[in-house]
Amino acid sequence: MKKLLKKILPPKLILQYHKFLGRYAAKKFDHPSNKLIVIGVTGTKGKSTTCNLIWHLLTQAGFKVGMATTVNFRIADKHWLNDTKMTMLGRTKLQNMLSDMVEAGCQYAIIETSSEGIKQFRHIGINYDMVVFTNLYPEHLDAHEGFENYKQAKLELFRHASQSLLKEHDGKTIQKIAVVNADATDADQFIQAAQMGSKIIWSRKENVEAPINLQISSVVETAEGVKFSIGEYEFNCNLHGAWNVENIVSAVSVCIAQGFSYPDIVAWLNNFPGVPGRMELIDAGQKFFVVVDYAYEPTSLGLLYDYWRKQVGLDKKMITLISSTGGGRDVGRRATNGQVAAEKCDYVIVTDEDPYDDDPQEIIDQVAAGALAVGKVENQNMWRILDRTEAIVKACSLALPGDVVFLTAKGAEQKMCVAKGKKIDWDDRKVVYRVIKQILGEKAT
Repeated sequence: MKKLLKKILPPKLILQYHKFLGRYAAKKFDHPSNKLIVIGVTGTKGKSTTCNLIWHLLTQAGFKVGMATTVNFRIADKHWLNDTKMTMLGRTKLQNMLSDMVEAGCQYAIIETSSEGIKQFRHIGINYDMVVFTNLYPEHLDAHEGFENYKQAKLELFRHASQSLLKEHDGKTIQKIAVVNADATDADQFIQAAQMGSKIIWSRKENVEAPINLQISSVVETAEGVKFSIGEYEFNCNLHGAWNVENIVSAVSVCIAQGFSYPDIVAWLNNFPGVPGRMELIDAGQKFFVVVDYAYEPTSLGLLYDYWRKQVGLDKKMITLISSTGGGRDVGRRATNGQVAAEKCDYVIVTDEDPYDDDPQEIIDQVAAGALAVGKVENQNMWRILDRTEAIVKACSLALPGDVVFLTAKGAEQKMCVAKGKKIDWDDRKVVYRVIKQILGEKAT
């Protein structure tokens, strides 16, 4: 029905419907965002990790906090994985969840706010108090018909928050606050769009034109994670990869804006438990590394592979599952995904991900073409395996002690989207755990 309506109704009428539904949902649940301090996180990468970091820090500070992300949902102590295949829930469901947060006694709500969600006006009816911008890269260009439209969707969150009414909580006025990564592409436009009472603008670079509030220095990757300094304070976090500094500092900035002390934030950050499906290590008793990660496009894949090459060295093999999503989404990145995987990994297994209504074999062939173009050889160091479970078996069977196997693109997702709108239960982490146990059992016998 939805597909049919999209074909027969004018786009402007559909947008008006989305706006109406956003306002209706907020009214239906008695405008729950007005009873919470709402933090919206947008950007291309790192949104889910940043949200989880903010949740952890606010919870450590003693608050009850709700959260909705691509990865997971939280309402105070209740936690469950996102099985909807949606970053930003539909208007009624999202407002219902905010209402549940109020009912549970939450003081804060953290909402991962996507460009697609903004495009469909899912942010309408939500009164944001803080907005966080992580970074900006070309992404979802097919859906937004170009990078400029994609960027404008992100900017709309800042404009929307700037125009939202101030709230009164416990006799205090809640000021609107923006957190901006000044090192990101077009950061100046986000700073300008944030017509708010307070801004925290941070940078790792020196001599930045933007007025910097927080200067980040001494970034170091360690075997345990990453560390960096803000002034005299050194921060340590168990998240791996220097790129996570963007996410960590964004979360730290939120806490600074809320008046928390640097020593407290440093202490709270030390025991961050991580994010499901974000560089998650699977230990089923094997002697090689298995890394489950959400990386699904060339830049993130390159960062992931480069980090692990430094960890395992040149004498160990890196084996990756690689794929690309269907449904007409970002078709242009398919061959590039294969190219990056082939250039940086020793063995490449091209497999299925979320084909939607596209032919999954066609997607695989397009990704494989990229790998073949840079020198991989079919059935010697590159394989096309349609069944994702079989692909995982192949990857694990190739691994020797000390090697690393990557399961990319799905992270902790709980569903795989196939033809005709069907979603099948799936979890890379559970599948690879079973596969390894089976392989180890066969070797033991």
